[in-house]
Amino acid sequence: MKFKTEKRERTVQHTRDGITHDVTEPYEIRVPVMPADWDQRAIKAAVAVVMVLTTVAVVWSTYSIGALLDGGMGYAAAAVFDAAWIVNVLLEYLARYDAEKRAFSKKLGWGLLVCTMGAIFWHGLIVGSVALGVVGAAVSLFAKVLWMGIMRFINRDLSEADQQWVKAEISRSNAQLAIAGVRRQVARAENRAALELLAAEQTRTEVSDWMATAAPAVETVAPAAVSAPTSTASALTSAPEGDATTLRRRDVTNPGNPLFQAPTIRKDEDGYPADTEFAQVSEPDNVTAIRPDVRPTPEPPAAAREDDDRVPEQTPRRPSIASAVRNAVADGMTDAETIVRSLAERFDRTEDPKFAATVKRYVREAKQDQGDDRAHGLYL
Repeated sequence: MKFKTEKRERTVQHTRDGITHDVTEPYEIRVPVMPADWDQRAIKAAVAVVMVLTTVAVVWSTYSIGALLDGGMGYAAAAVFDAAWIVNVLLEYLARYDAEKRAFSKKLGWGLLVCTMGAIFWHGLIVGSVALGVVGAAVSLFAKVLWMGIMRFINRDLSEADQQWVKAEISRSNAQLAIAGVRRQVARAENRAALELLAAEQTRTEVSDWMATAAPAVETVAPAAVSAPTSTASALTSAPEGDATTLRRRDVTNPGNPLFQAPTIRKDEDGYPADTEFAQVSEPDNVTAIRPDVRPTPEPPAAAREDDDRVPEQTPRRPSIASAVRNAVADGMTDAETIVRSLAERFDRTEDPKFAATVKRYVREAKQDQGDDRAHGLYL
């Protein structure tokens, strides 16, 4: 075995005055010389010779076919014949591991060769020289046959099992490429959808900002309107029925209305809600004119006993349970248990088990009536 000396470089540490740096240092090494691969050299030499012959064949066929087509652009058209043939040779080289694809390239190459040889032979006949046509066509034939011989050394024939394994590997790789392409399309679509949503949100925000700054405030009312005289409230109530602004201002039960004031619950001397009074706005008085009085009509006085020497007008009035419940609900009491305890002591029914059920039923009816009144605009 032969050896040769090669010069190489390596990195070493060099220290001066306590400071160390990495520097390169040349050195020599003996390495074995690989024997010459005469097979590779031979195939390379053959390829070089065939390429020279192919060049001659391409030039000759282009000249002949171009002259057959009256020159000029005919030479460009003639170049298509040889260009297609060369591309097919490259395809046959790429299919050296796939016998099926290689078989198609071989058939296509023979078809292109026949067309080229026929055109060259036709040109020889036209110029009056059969020998010129035959020899010119033979140049392309020799080049094609030589390429077939070289391809027999380049092609790699595989067994049936190896071919299936190679196809499986190629299929797996192609599947990964397909998945990557699909994921890229999905990511592009998702990004587009996200941008569309952001654009829609931006547009809605801009419209909302414009409405907040430029659109008229419908419900804006000066604070002085609360203390305005009764004539102002009368003017509001006399506005046309179709005026939405007037309807909003007349709805004094709406907490968002500037005329709204929290109701004051009046209580009796025992601290319970008064049974003969309703929750009313104490100030100002003009609000009462806007909200109609919907208090129930007091029940007629109970009949006087025979031994009662007082006149009927002096007989005390005792409100009914239903009226007391309606008054309590109107005053803002919504807890049924609280109303039951308050009215049980007032009506002296603490020991009556049916009293609680009766009061709760009246509470539900009162709440339902109150909700119906607000739904139908009773206070407008």
